[in-house]
Amino acid sequence: MTEASSLDDLILRARDGDDEAFRRIVDSWAPRVLAFMRSRLGSEEDALDATQEVFVRVWSALGRFRIGESFSPWLFSIAANLARSRWRSRYLDSKKTAAAAAELAVAPVADPSEEANDEMRAEELRRAVATLSPEFRRPVELYYFGGLDIRETAASLGLGEEAVKSRLFRARAKLRNALEKPQPAARS
Repeated sequence: MTEASSLDDLILRARDGDDEAFRRIVDSWAPRVLAFMRSRLGSEEDALDATQEVFVRVWSALGRFRIGESFSPWLFSIAANLARSRWRSRYLDSKKTAAAAAELAVAPVADPSEEANDEMRAEELRRAVATLSPEFRRPVELYYFGGLDIRETAASLGLGEEAVKSRLFRARAKLRNALEKPQPAARS
């Protein structure tokens, strides 16, 4: 049995109410969805919450999935739509953002300097990825943060594999240039 037919079998069983089959789908795909959500939302807590919500939506929409088609583009379109919704609501609900920032400020940190450096590098990368045009940003997010392979990324974007490879190559060059720019000196 191929991986695709095995997944199709799990989907069919989950549609019929087999909770174990759905749990296996979640266990298999949740790490990649979580990585994708981390890249889009930044906060671990938001990413975990969004990942859970993605699979709630998947459960609700499983009947509309067409057996035989690639699962990953369908799944990641649900994840991308949710991430966009979350960003929109973030900007519309400033009180919620302020409360989350206050909560993060008091969160315990094992090694504050290490954590701060990691967070600064991650934030710098997120900002650099966010400056990419959608033509380059979407393949980067799906391939690097979503964990999709080239074929799955291409299917998700409706592109050929060579186009995805080319866009990833050009995006890496743009990111490298953005991240190597000298940073302004701190004011004394």
